[in-house]
Amino acid sequence: MRPMPSWVRDLHEGIEAEASSLFILHHNIADYVPLGQAFLPLPAFLAQWLEQTDTVIFYNRSTGLRFPDEETQRRFREGAGLKGERDQRDAHLEDQRRRALMALGEATGVEPPSLPTHPSKVIPLVGQALRSGRLRNGRRRAIAVLEYAESIAPAADISCMHEDDRTNLVALLSFAADRAIPEQGGVLLLTVGNLADLHPTLRQPGGRVEVIEVPLPDEAERLQYVEYLLDQDGPKLSMSAEALARATAGLTRLHLDQLCRHAKTKGSPLTFEEIKQRKREILRQELYGMVELVEPSFELDTIGGLAAVKEFLREVIQAIRDGDLKMVPRGITLLGPPGVGKTAVAEALAKECGFNFVKITNPREKWVGASERNYWKILQSLRALTPLVVLEDEADQSEQSRDEVSGDSGVGNRLRQMRFEFTGDPTIQGKVLWIRITNRPDRLDPAERRSGRFSERIPLLMPDADERVAIFGIMPKKHDFATTAVDLTKMAKLCEERFPGQITGADIEEISLRAYRHARVRGAKAVGEEDYRWAIVDFIPSQSADVIGRQELMAVSHCSSRRFLPERYRDVGAERLRSRAAPVPRIVWGTDGFRRLPRV
Repeated sequence: MRPMPSWVRDLHEGIEAEASSLFILHHNIADYVPLGQAFLPLPAFLAQWLEQTDTVIFYNRSTGLRFPDEETQRRFREGAGLKGERDQRDAHLEDQRRRALMALGEATGVEPPSLPTHPSKVIPLVGQALRSGRLRNGRRRAIAVLEYAESIAPAADISCMHEDDRTNLVALLSFAADRAIPEQGGVLLLTVGNLADLHPTLRQPGGRVEVIEVPLPDEAERLQYVEYLLDQDGPKLSMSAEALARATAGLTRLHLDQLCRHAKTKGSPLTFEEIKQRKREILRQELYGMVELVEPSFELDTIGGLAAVKEFLREVIQAIRDGDLKMVPRGITLLGPPGVGKTAVAEALAKECGFNFVKITNPREKWVGASERNYWKILQSLRALTPLVVLEDEADQSEQSRDEVSGDSGVGNRLRQMRFEFTGDPTIQGKVLWIRITNRPDRLDPAERRSGRFSERIPLLMPDADERVAIFGIMPKKHDFATTAVDLTKMAKLCEERFPGQITGADIEEISLRAYRHARVRGAKAVGEEDYRWAIVDFIPSQSADVIGRQELMAVSHCSSRRFLPERYRDVGAERLRSRAAPVPRIVWGTDGFRRLPRV
């Protein structure tokens, strides 16, 4: 006998406590659920599990009401008031006659009038039947399961909702507030895939509606299902069942079933590469390209310079391995000009932690409510992919500060609040490292910078002379090309002489690759000094020293710890640095003369 999932126990306890008559199951409702020795789809699971003690009926807009037997349907009609007392007696006699004819194999005659299928007509009937107590038929409770609840009370502004949708919403809210229903053993259970698709009034905190998440299976539950599939003549594996369970973080049992079916059809063992490819496809399909699963390819040792930053990150990695979660920050913001290695640092951190590594993009869409639904789905998927490092690039562009006029009807504030709730969840501390990247920290909301949230704000600055040499030295190893005896100190010095204050780590990487291409074109097997010199002379920096200098000062002024600052900045006040980093206003000529544009 397999143990029941935790959400099943939560649902059972909620129903037994009679604290609410309206429950919402959300998230992973399309998956299989263990029951005894089998795994069943959610509707079949609810039917078999609840019918042990209760009467259960189902409804969705497509199939209408579904009953386990004719007796339950008859009692529903009686409880819903669809027949008078005399009609009830006649219906009972007609039901007996029909059963007798069916037993003899003869036509049963005229069928009773069909029940309505539109939710605005069905929900009042369900409520009336549950209040009557007729559905119980001597059992403990009567439970009505409304599937695809987002099609009944969709998320929308009430003023824009269709009249039928408003009627359904009010009916469900009235249902939740009606104490007569639980007194008669009545329960209404809604199922929805994305909770954000359901009207927010039904899921607001403090209401009489109990919301229960059906999470994606964890590693132990995936292992349990993998072993079940292997016992059912599953496919051959190129790894152990435990390794398959670990590699499929973020996937459902249904996804595992599909993976194994594909492998069995091909007749070849299931490989890690197939699993990685399938995970990318699933995330791309289900999250519409808003999350990219990346396989980290290098560690911190392959990044030149940044000694203080790498030392801190290794302390975090060791704390994660030791389980000392108090040393693990809830979030990290990496600051600095483009090209200084912010993305590379995040990827290397994920590699050394052994965590999954995902990049998320801006979830905003033009349709009302779509941005919040997208972000909610992203956060739920991230929770299932733990342990992981999350990289949010261009963080200053994903949302406006709450002090700015956004014109987005509060979408930015709601997305920010959803992220705060996610990163503030103590159950994921040490399992999720959320890293935000920006070169404009002044555009971040002040709440982002308060202690306890993204409290570690780490500036990654332009490489100094020694760091430039170190970066030049790492590139041949990183990109696997040979060099002759090249004086890299000279090359680093030449870069600074030609482009003072403009050469980033990414620029040095580009110069190294250009040197390699130049060597190959001239037929050399190894990159020589002349190739490096040619590449340096050929290179044109993307930004001016003035712009880079202001971005560097801005990063330093928002730093959270002096340990990350070079000596030249440690004794300079943050306000002084911010004043020096303030962008210069632009002055342009217009039809009315010179105008000063706002600072950007």
